Amino acid sequence: MLGDGYISKFYYFGETVFLLLYVNFLWVCFTLAGLVVFGIGPSTVAMFTIFRKWSMDEDGIRVFQLFWKTYKKEFRRANVIGILLLLFGYMLYVNLNFLELRSEGLQQLMKTLLIITTVVYGIMLIYIFPMYVHYENKLFVYLKNAILIAVYSPIRTIYLIAACLTLYYLYFVLPVFIFFFGASLTSLVIMWITYRTFLRLELRQEKLQESEV
Repeated sequence: MLGDGYISKFYYFGETVFLLLYVNFLWVCFTLAGLVVFGIGPSTVAMFTIFRKWSMDEDGIRVFQLFWKTYKKEFRRANVIGILLLLFGYMLYVNLNFLELRSEGLQQLMKTLLIITTVVYGIMLIYIFPMYVHYENKLFVYLKNAILIAVYSPIRTIYLIAACLTLYYLYFVLPVFIFFFGASLTSLVIMWITYRTFLRLELRQEKLQESEV
């Protein structure tokens, strides 16, 4: 039985590694198919959709069919969010690196505000795609709720940021991981953590509703 347990765990590990490789390959291909700018949004949504089902322990996921179906279905909406995030991120980058004001005090104040905005943007970026594939909302509601969830679940958010920093360190030490697993491993880790955060929040909301009745 012990041998069977190790074999099943090894088989599960092998399946997960293959899934990561395959989804990362699909993400790269479909991002390039959309000329990057118009492909990265729907490809990322499709990738998170697959890992949401994986986080829910769903069996028999038809990876390519689900990826392609989601890519087509969400192409327009995902591009709106993706392009907005890219533009806002680019604006932050330009201002952080090239903003110059005559007043040194005002310069420091603006830098501080930009750093705070960048942190908020980073947190929103982590939460927005898991929220997009888990909930059905209007586009700008996702932007607002991404920040609200971070505020309501600070410990889980710190845990999530720590996981992302760990992945960043892994990619820094072993850059080859970026090529094979960069997008998919990051997506899997974020989706796995945020999915459980969503379940906790939903359970908390149900208890509050029951107590009000």
